[in-house]
Amino acid sequence: MKKTLFLVFSGAILIFTIISICCAPIINGDIINASSWKAQNCKKLEDDYKLNKNDANKKEKNLCNRQKAMYGLEYSSLLIDVILGFICTILGILHYFDVAKPFEKISGIIGLVTGIVGFVLTLVYICYSGYIFTNDTTNGFDGATSSTTLLKLDKDGAFAEWDNSKNSYKCIFYKANKPKSILVTYSDLGKKQYNYEKRRFYDIDSKYSCSDSDVSCNGSNELITGTTTLTGSTCKYLYLSSPPNGFKNKYVFDRWVSTIIFSCFIAVCCIGLAIFGFLLFNSDGSGL
Repeated sequence: MKKTLFLVFSGAILIFTIISICCAPIINGDIINASSWKAQNCKKLEDDYKLNKNDANKKEKNLCNRQKAMYGLEYSSLLIDVILGFICTILGILHYFDVAKPFEKISGIIGLVTGIVGFVLTLVYICYSGYIFTNDTTNGFDGATSSTTLLKLDKDGAFAEWDNSKNSYKCIFYKANKPKSILVTYSDLGKKQYNYEKRRFYDIDSKYSCSDSDVSCNGSNELITGTTTLTGSTCKYLYLSSPPNGFKNKYVFDRWVSTIIFSCFIAVCCIGLAIFGFLLFNSDGSGL
């Protein structure tokens, strides 16, 4: 039983890791500008924070450190998992067919170490990936008003609403002292407003003509700045002038979620491999 489960957990780690590598957002280039994360100068941002001691510098420093850590962890954790998973699978097959009895204790130690190392690396990667996925904002997406602007939209695709008391449009998701509150997090990309919808793309509802490429939300100002010919009497809400024309955002969302889910499976299997590696190390040779 120990040998069988040693093989099962080793094979599961190998299979789940291969799936994760095929879905991993950084490895597969799904995250815009992620290739630059590894070369960021976080030391300069740390120095800026030490000199200025303001919130903006602190957030930029922390973001840089998170992105750099996730970039390294995605490569290291998945590559180490697939290599060690492959080695343990081979050992598991040999022990399953009883052709490596003299090396049971060595294989048990390898399985134990692989399980512990794999669990720690994978868990840390899951934490970084999950945090960035749910909290950090992306700097470009399919249908954004520019390559660096990703406005948060309501369920109908609006980003600004007319305010009669101020005689101006205000950003729906604006929050004071939070300049990134109007931007979309990676976890939002799976929602319908960030992907192709026929009624918006072809302006089936006349309200979607209420857009102006010259105006946009600004994280430092609740009200829309700049000039526009639109008024609250004709347009209650403002929409993107170029709505998403595909499902790239949903594709990135699905692949990232899949990577996190399968990484959780890997972490669980690493625990199983460590346990049965330990039991194999203490095996009395009965094969049970």
